[in-house]
Amino acid sequence: MVFSFLRRSAAGRPAPGHQAGQGAPPAFVPIAPSEPVCLVGDLHGRADLLERFLATRETHFPAARIVFLGDMIDRGPDSAAVLARVRQEVAKGAVALAGNHEAMFLAFLDRPEQSRFWLKHGGFEMAASYGLDAGGLAPEELHARISGAMGDEMLAWLRALPLVWQSGNLVAVHAGLDPALPVAMQEAGVLQWGHRDFGRVPRRDGIWVAHGHTVTERAFARAGRIALDTGAYATGRLSFVAVDPALPESERLMIAVTP
Repeated sequence: MVFSFLRRSAAGRPAPGHQAGQGAPPAFVPIAPSEPVCLVGDLHGRADLLERFLATRETHFPAARIVFLGDMIDRGPDSAAVLARVRQEVAKGAVALAGNHEAMFLAFLDRPEQSRFWLKHGGFEMAASYGLDAGGLAPEELHARISGAMGDEMLAWLRALPLVWQSGNLVAVHAGLDPALPVAMQEAGVLQWGHRDFGRVPRRDGIWVAHGHTVTERAFARAGRIALDTGAYATGRLSFVAVDPALPESERLMIAVTP
């Protein structure tokens, strides 16, 4: 079977605890992007898992647009290779969103004297992927050397990354949405860092939200939410979901882990 490593999601089942008359939760609304799409969880410097995912996608669903859900950098061993490869894919039509780790890195570039926050959350590993020992460099020197290693074009590309992508009733973000607000009114901090009500209060507009950011043991799709961060940098499990709107509702969404 071609998708022997994939499991179908119970995406069409009602949300647990839902009672008739409360209003239809998003789980009753079929997911319906306007094109085939493949959404990928947090990479965090795992270039090896990225290459395995790309090979799988090319073999099994090459027509699906790739959407990277952010946090491509930090923690894992090869942020430099991940950024270079993702940028190549974006040039071919993929979408890459900015996560909170991209936000932390850009904040460091803007204020290098406050480097400790970024370094504490995986910046040492990112710097090492560019051949730099962040622990042995003053913040201003680290800023100059990593900026030089990355180059102006890469830095400009990072700064221009979008925070949200939508196709039909599928919305991709890094961390989540405020369930009380429409997509167009979401704040950048919510999109990159999350909201206390996301995942707790269901949306009522039929939007499905695909996100990373919050590590879960297994990726899942239920009640209008698709969670795809399975801690790839530490677990070796990079999760992704393929959605094909041309397929019947019961078959159009499939969750997988890099083989």
